[in-house]
Amino acid sequence: MPMSKNKLFLLLGMICLQQGKSATLSLSKASTCGQSQVKAQPWNYLNGFSRIVGGSQVVKGSYPWQVSLKRRQKHICGGTIISPQWVITAAHCVANRNTASTLNVTAGKHDLSHKEPGEQTLTIESIIIHPQFSTKKPMDYDIALLKMAGTFHFGPSVGPMCLPEPGEQFKAGLICTTAGWGRLTENGILPQVLQEVNLPILTQEECVAALLTLNKPISGQTFLCTGFLDGGRDACQGDSGGSLMCRNKKGTWTLAGVTSWGSGCGRGWRNNVQKDDQGSPGIFTDLSKVLPWIRKHIHIGKRRKSSRAACREKDRVVRESEGELHFPESPYLYYDSKQLCVWTLLVPEDMHVLLSFSHLDAESCDHNYLSMHSLEDRLLGKFCGESLASSVLVASNSLRLKFISDATDYAAGFNLTYKALKPNYLPDSGCRSLAVLFEEGLIQSLHYPEDYNDMANCNWVFQAPKHYLIKLSFQNLEIEESGDCTSDYVTVHRDVERKKEIARLCGFAAPAPVLSSSGVMLISFQSDENVTFRGFQATVSFIPESDLNISRSEDESMFLETWNVLPEEYNESGEIWMQRETHAHREDVT
Repeated sequence: MPMSKNKLFLLLGMICLQQGKSATLSLSKASTCGQSQVKAQPWNYLNGFSRIVGGSQVVKGSYPWQVSLKRRQKHICGGTIISPQWVITAAHCVANRNTASTLNVTAGKHDLSHKEPGEQTLTIESIIIHPQFSTKKPMDYDIALLKMAGTFHFGPSVGPMCLPEPGEQFKAGLICTTAGWGRLTENGILPQVLQEVNLPILTQEECVAALLTLNKPISGQTFLCTGFLDGGRDACQGDSGGSLMCRNKKGTWTLAGVTSWGSGCGRGWRNNVQKDDQGSPGIFTDLSKVLPWIRKHIHIGKRRKSSRAACREKDRVVRESEGELHFPESPYLYYDSKQLCVWTLLVPEDMHVLLSFSHLDAESCDHNYLSMHSLEDRLLGKFCGESLASSVLVASNSLRLKFISDATDYAAGFNLTYKALKPNYLPDSGCRSLAVLFEEGLIQSLHYPEDYNDMANCNWVFQAPKHYLIKLSFQNLEIEESGDCTSDYVTVHRDVERKKEIARLCGFAAPAPVLSSSGVMLISFQSDENVTFRGFQATVSFIPESDLNISRSEDESMFLETWNVLPEEYNESGEIWMQRETHAHREDVT
């Protein structure tokens, strides 16, 4: 697929995990990991500049841990086997959970054009995405674990990669290897046979300096940079989720990083400031930065058959003014499937409830989640997938929490504290906690009318009485303007699960009112790391349905005027893509 010169292509990277035999997960000591049947060829530094992006053809059997992640039998990303049942890939390859059922993983592949002897294909049982990965800023913590529905049988063509030892790092200047079926040049052809390329690791100072030369400088906590100042060698689209492989001191192949992203493919970054087609190093997710997270989840997976936790109390009423709720009861257990745990919180009248999360780990938003309801069973919030608000302020003295597990059973549940507070609502309360409100009121960005902060994250949920609609009216809007409102923006949903967006707003003119006839409105304000402005101020009011002659059986939302409505287009896999000229993954979608 042709790419704009200004696009950044996200390269998804692989991480090496290794097969371990003990419950303490000594994966990196497994004798079978990181072993190839093919003798390594010496690397000629001078030849490095003559090879095109994507490198040279791999000798069959060189990297038995390399897998092809496929959607409907078409290769989209790479991945790395770390044990018979676990594969590592890039988070952005599997971020769209709606397509998970169409994915499978093939090991023992060399040539994608035909089925080969010894290849093995498994479906995916569960996907675990790093909790700090975000599709809003998909460069950092770009890693995911895939648990197979079955096991790979190891042999000459299929085997695991080693994880590094705790504290083990690969020094700048070391020549490492990445492999994949990605494009051979930017906008070029896709090979059928596995390719490899050798890349030197850069110092952290070189990496930071290079990224600061981009028009929109980028920073992250998990970046591992590789490549040459003048370009010429790199990963490209289709290599996403693959591994950066380095030999340790014993000569064993060890997973150092997961292919994540880069500016273009094979572009140099010398004199970036004077160029339109800016380049960057190849960025991998540094495995050393996420190793504890990997070990925790593999450990849970290994113990799951003997460490199940079930609800002891199916409907517990809690009347204390403060306390703690958690499930399972021990941090060393994971929850069982087919669970419904219910807690009803009742604090003194004229008080509100503050929930503060310290932990949430629920594998799938479709099958496992913590939900929050009114006593009338109206949904107030839903939390899942390892992501959570740090705190939730509910403008009521009562609420009901439900933890539901109806499918997978590999995660560690949740832990939270609750506390009764005197009502003290401020217009920017949604910038300190997720604010759940039942009365009309004023909302605004943090510090308004002063400039808002970088990386702002403000959220308000309004619940109207029955037979009322919710109207959002802006007094002022001064937010960084972009064509599709993807830098700084206000979004409005008519549901608390963020599935039904009805408006996306940015710019410097107050828009027409936004109306939701579902009786629910979720308003969010997000900002990035760039420039900031005054923000916004708006009022939320409840309108009787009879005033507008509208019933909820009709269209449940309306935007009173079209205003920066987010355009959508569908790619051939059915995913919705925003029309934007910003960072894109090095995942092949053509």
